[in-house]
This record gives sequence, structure tokens and C-alpha cells, in this order.
Amino acid sequence: MIPLSPRLLCCASMITGDFVCDIGTDHAFLPVYLVMSGKCTEAIATDIREGPLETAKNTLRKHGVSGSIRLILTDGFRKVPDKNITDVVIAGMGGESIRDILADDAAKWIRRGTNLVLQPMTKAEVLRSWLAENGFTITKEAAVKDTHVYSVIQAHYTGESRILAGAEPFVGKLRRSDRLTRIYLAGVQDRLHTKAHGLDEAGHTEESAAVRETIRQINEWMEGAK
Repeated sequence: MIPLSPRLLCCASMITGDFVCDIGTDHAFLPVYLVMSGKCTEAIATDIREGPLETAKNTLRKHGVSGSIRLILTDGFRKVPDKNITDVVIAGMGGESIRDILADDAAKWIRRGTNLVLQPMTKAEVLRSWLAENGFTITKEAAVKDTHVYSVIQAHYTGESRILAGAEPFVGKLRRSDRLTRIYLAGVQDRLHTKAHGLDEAGHTEESAAVRETIRQINEWMEGAK
């Protein structure tokens, strides 16, 4: 079996169907793992650059799964056929990049109930806010330790739009009792403290106060306060 990093193993654990599309596949390790393990019967693996797709092609050949995984050179969903795809994975990108891919007109078909597995490397709060405002519900989320501690998000379209406020964009559906959640949120707070300090130095006291209030609300959430 092809070895996966903890980050990609967590993504694999949230797959619910048998036909996955991995956007920005790089080496294609995840779709190969899913097919070889029997979790999926077929897959599409895409990338925006030819180099990673050549690497992916070698991975498929090495593990004998070229007949089950289709490689597509494309920007996001633009050349992805939408028929029969049950799950979409977008992992290893910034939260803003994932948001932009999901917001593209070419991705409209994911609103038919496709299971989304999203793993932002940065700005997860931007992605969570966009999902909520655009009718997607986060059903599960987990913090996972890899080179850093990251969040993996499972979501699907329900049509229920809402605005996230306070700590919500930063904590999502993470489990408060999970030790890795606390490590993950400590990193988030460090970033917010740095932002607040920069705003203070620039004389933007109101903006700094708002950031510090968010830090306070994250602390309150971690403590289980209402």
C-alpha cells in the first residue's frame, strides 16, 4: 500500500463515495491510495501544471492503477466532467485559493450534494466563512499533525447561508476536547497577536482591538464558556 502523510490520511478518512476527484493532485498519492485500498473504484486527479501530472503519471504506473485514475490538466474544475463524482478533495493549498476554486462557475455542480474534503494550509478562516455564506455546511473537522498542525474540513451544500462571527471562522467544527485542536488554535492566536501588534504600531487601534477581541473569544471557546 502506498504510504500517506497524516494530513492526507485524514483526508482519506472523510471520503464517503466511490468516485473521487482530487484537485491539485501533485504526486497523485491520495487517489492512488484510495483506489488501491478499495475505498474508491475510480478517480480523477488534476493539476494546473504539466510537471506534477507527469509525476502523477509515474505514480500511477508504478502502482498499476493507470486504468482506474484519469489525469486532467486543468485550472480547478474547468475541464473536469461532473458526472458520477461523489467526492472532491482540495488539499495542500491556501484557504483563499481553495475558496476561489470552489467559487468558480465551473464548480457549480458540487452543489448537488458532493462530499467536499478541504485541507487549507493557511487562512482556513477565510474558507470557512465563504462556505457558510454560500450555503455549504461543515459536517466534520479535525486537526491533524503533519509538518505543522492543520485542519481538514468535510462539507457539503445545503443551501443554508449564514454569516460566521467572533471565533466561529477560526474554530469551525473542531473538537474542543482534542489536544491537537488546542495546538492548532494556539498557532492561530499567535498569528492574530502578530496582526494586532502590527495594527498597534500603525496606529490602527480600533482594528487592533477587534483582533484582540477575536483572540479573547477563541480563548472563551477553548474554555467551554458560553
